[in-house]
Amino acid sequence: MKMISYWKEVKEIYSDGECTFIIGYYDHKNSNDGGSKALGIHWQTYPQSRGILSPCVIPKNTRNIILRGLLTQAEALKEPLQIDKIKNALAYFD
Repeated sequence: MKMISYWKEVKEIYSDGECTFIIGYYDHKNSNDGGSKALGIHWQTYPQSRGILSPCVIPKNTRNIILRGLLTQAEALKEPLQIDKIKNALAYFD
């Protein structure tokens, strides 16, 4: 499914089959000179705007909690690829 143009340079960092987290630049209504770094979330083809996937932006404090939780989970499950993806996402926001 096509993603709304407000999201730029998108990279998937986590997916459990239904819920997906992405990082990239979010530029609301393409009016902020390329936007700001953001964590987004979507579920398969939801939410949509006029038939186009429109991931939700996660606020900064919640973003940090989610990323730390995902890292803890990946470390507990000993998933090196997932650990790298989450560490890279954390570094992306530093």
